[in-house]
Amino acid sequence: MTQINNIQGITQILDNQSTQVAKTHGQAQGFESLLNSALEKTQESEEGTQISELGEIPTLNFDIQTVSSIVTDKTDKLLNSLESYASQLDDASVSLKDIEPALEELNADAASLLEETLSLGEDDQDLIDIATSTAVTAKTEYLKFQRGDYL
Repeated sequence: MTQINNIQGITQILDNQSTQVAKTHGQAQGFESLLNSALEKTQESEEGTQISELGEIPTLNFDIQTVSSIVTDKTDKLLNSLESYASQLDDASVSLKDIEPALEELNADAASLLEETLSLGEDDQDLIDIATSTAVTAKTEYLKFQRGDYL
């Protein structure tokens, strides 16, 4: 087993290296000599360069959104989409196939808005009412379109 790992050979090499380090540093021995030489080198390098202290690092301005602001933004987006949808329905040059992708997006936005309103508290009841009625209007339009009311 000593031939496989060659433990004795490794320990002899390490012993030789430690005695060589001790001989090269004169009177000081082992760790103490290495520590002293490292300290001397760092002191020499500090004398040559000026290091300034770090100042205060300014924080970034984070835009933290509350649930009510998210619901307000989604409601506004859905109302704008409903307005665009209504203008597309009035335009005779726009086919129903062209309107369908916008209506699918309306349905997805309405579902997302309804999901967000569940996170609101009782103190936001007016916002819940507006968001819910907007989402219900969008879902109703989606069902009317799917049912074929506009054919």
